[in-house]
Amino acid sequence: MIDPYPVLEGLRSVGPVVRVRLYEQFDVWWVTTYTAAVAALGAPELASDQRYAHPDLARYVSPMRLGLIDKDPPDHTRLRAEALRASSGGVLPAFRRHTADRCAELVDALVPQHTTDLVTALVEPLVDETLGEFLGLPHQTDTVLRTHADHLLQPMTGAAARTEITEARRALRRRVRTGPPPEEPGCRPAAGLRGDAPSDEWADVLLQMYGAGRRSTTDFLATLLLGVLSREDWSARCRTPRGRRLVTDEYLRLDGPIVRGVWRFARTDTVLAGTPVSAGDIVIVSLALADRDPAVFPDPARLDPERTPNRHLQFGHGAHRCIGVPLVYALADALLSTLALRFPGARTSGDDPAHRSGRTSVFRGPARVPAALGPRHPS
Repeated sequence: MIDPYPVLEGLRSVGPVVRVRLYEQFDVWWVTTYTAAVAALGAPELASDQRYAHPDLARYVSPMRLGLIDKDPPDHTRLRAEALRASSGGVLPAFRRHTADRCAELVDALVPQHTTDLVTALVEPLVDETLGEFLGLPHQTDTVLRTHADHLLQPMTGAAARTEITEARRALRRRVRTGPPPEEPGCRPAAGLRGDAPSDEWADVLLQMYGAGRRSTTDFLATLLLGVLSREDWSARCRTPRGRRLVTDEYLRLDGPIVRGVWRFARTDTVLAGTPVSAGDIVIVSLALADRDPAVFPDPARLDPERTPNRHLQFGHGAHRCIGVPLVYALADALLSTLALRFPGARTSGDDPAHRSGRTSVFRGPARVPAALGPRHPS
């Protein structure tokens, strides 16, 4: 959907928890307000594990749901701690340095005075390479990995989609566990979070971080650039860390990549925001609606690059808050600061609906970001 917000806002007018038919096939509870979203994300009665779904609903749940965010304690606690340990010490500072250096190389390769698609020339290679190296996965020539990762993220609209997602997951798990063939040029030996011999469980965690993290981050960074570069004051604003962080958070809130929401499954009969929910029901927490709730964010449909506080939920909330948050901020900061320094006159035409088409994914973002770069600033 090019612009889902009018439909979503119509749901909120009905109530904080609304019954919705998804894909014209099955019914779910849709959480529409910020307060109800925070309650749902922290409710022990609502599980992340799809095994709690009613048997009549389980066949509609995507087989991609086997990573860290789809587990409950104690497995979630153990795996999250392992992921945080693996990314501790100097790992994140090294990621930031690598991101800044690679971003500078990609921006320096852009042709001045030309109109360039920043998705293919800048965002996609930057995310693929930095995230791939962070996780210890092949990233430079492994188109197989990227293709399967994209198949993994298609909406679960029927039996054919389930088959494609299942096959992609199996192929990805093999790829994560074994690494690239030795003759594959440009792919480094195992490193990063992958380690030398990942178990099937850890491979599932990594492939979800790569598949969902890569696609959602690419979509968000494309949205960020498409919007920011349409503003006259963008380069001045993006010259300071504070300015870059504020505008990044505001685009996460206003138009983040997670529109459909976070899935939960009722362990028992419970009540959510005054609405009875039966054991086995699916509850979808709409992060997009929560982040545009006028009870929390004044004038929520307006971009406010100075909005503070900005307690958006695009990274989730509580124990399942995304562990990739520092990576997203590092990538956004590198892109905005480097472009502001090298091409301060770069401009986009804003959010042209045509740029939203051409991709099938559970995430939302522009397929293209055409930017008139202008002259390169000497630096």
